[in-house]
Amino acid sequence: MSAEFVTCFLLLVPSAAVVLDVNITIGQQWATLPCTLMTETPTRLEDLLFYWQDEGRNVLYSYYKGNVMSEHVNRLYRGRITAFPQGMTAGDISVKLKNPTLEDEGRVFQAVAAVYNSGGMRRYSFEPREICQITLHVAVPYNSVSVAVNEEATTAVCTAQRGFPEALLRWRVQDLHNNSQYFIDPRDVKTTAVQSSQDRLYSLNSTINIPGGRYRSVSCLIHNPTLNVTDSDTYVLNKGERSLPDWSAGLTAALVLLVSALQ
Repeated sequence: MSAEFVTCFLLLVPSAAVVLDVNITIGQQWATLPCTLMTETPTRLEDLLFYWQDEGRNVLYSYYKGNVMSEHVNRLYRGRITAFPQGMTAGDISVKLKNPTLEDEGRVFQAVAAVYNSGGMRRYSFEPREICQITLHVAVPYNSVSVAVNEEATTAVCTAQRGFPEALLRWRVQDLHNNSQYFIDPRDVKTTAVQSSQDRLYSLNSTINIPGGRYRSVSCLIHNPTLNVTDSDTYVLNKGERSLPDWSAGLTAALVLLVSALQ
């Protein structure tokens, strides 16, 4: 890559870039960082210049006039980046990041591009500028959500294990008498989140009090904001005849006594 091209980049205005978020799940083989260079006509590969870098200006991928400049790639990304050569003439300067991990979480990637004027009337037909800015978010699904209830102590405990990022935990209860459902006020919930120092994964523990005879069931909901997925578990407190309204239970008892008397 020429020193001229790098110098031009330093004068760019970042606000001109398209800003996007890319969310992926750990275990995916590739994370695509999408970017399109909008030009009026197809671009000859010999006239195209672009590169990707992270927020620390570590180069992921470098392309200069028809050649991949692998010597410019930082060791963090060597062997991990693939472009789309078949789409470059149409302005597709996207790249793929192989085997993303939590080490890539929150990284901001920038694509810088320019197009030379092959006609020779001026140096660039597309001036060097930052085209795209991509923030990568990596998520790990929580592998279990479980509710345990101590009916004697009238407490419920919800646990969720080994996920990322820290999830939003909410409790939902179902009224015993009218089946209405509502969420417990967060002020009445005690939740702790512990993050492992080794792999950065979170485990959650949450406790609520459940007044006896008031609820039919309690549910714990775990929402992963990156995946936009909610997992839950429900514990049924009052089952069978205990779920009948009071007047129904009384009527049933009266009918039993009447039948016994007639016999």
